[in-house]
Amino acid sequence: MATPVGWSQGGSGSVCLAFDQLRDVIESQEELIHQLRNVMILQDENFVSKEEFQAVEKKLVEEKAAHAKTRVLLAKEEEKLQFALGEIEVLSKQLEKEKLAFEKALSSVKSRALQESSKKDQLITKCNGITCLTSGSRSSKRTTWPKCWTRSIRKPRGRVRPGAASVPGKNKMVVAFLLSDCNAQPLPSLLWRSPS
Repeated sequence: MATPVGWSQGGSGSVCLAFDQLRDVIESQEELIHQLRNVMILQDENFVSKEEFQAVEKKLVEEKAAHAKTRVLLAKEEEKLQFALGEIEVLSKQLEKEKLAFEKALSSVKSRALQESSKKDQLITKCNGITCLTSGSRSSKRTTWPKCWTRSIRKPRGRVRPGAASVPGKNKMVVAFLLSDCNAQPLPSLLWRSPS
């Protein structure tokens, strides 16, 4: 460092010593100022202003309030969901009961339909037997006439007196049979005989 104006180089030693000490103090202060400037730069980079902080704080409060509202809505929706799940379970059980009842009813209807079909087949068989009796030649009619019918016809339970009732049309043959000697002529021959 240069010698200040008004100081002599050959002056007293105490003045040089004071100057050296003053110079060291100034240098240390300059170094300290330089460090403080660096700290301030770092603080400016790492810290925010009060306005920014307050804005962020206000936003955080708003977000907390919105979060609380969302939690309340979520709890309500969860309650609705639990109720809906309960309803679904009840409806599923009811549907299962109705399905079982339907299957039982369907089985019953199928069974009845099978019985009715069997009855229909029996009736068709009987009708076919009667048709065979009423069609074809006289000899085939006599052979196809069921024997059990002939036996029951040959042994009537009672007799009808002539003139007890007037019988129209084809029924006259039946009345004629009942009034005639039952063992003499079977009903098929009466039915295929021309009415007199």
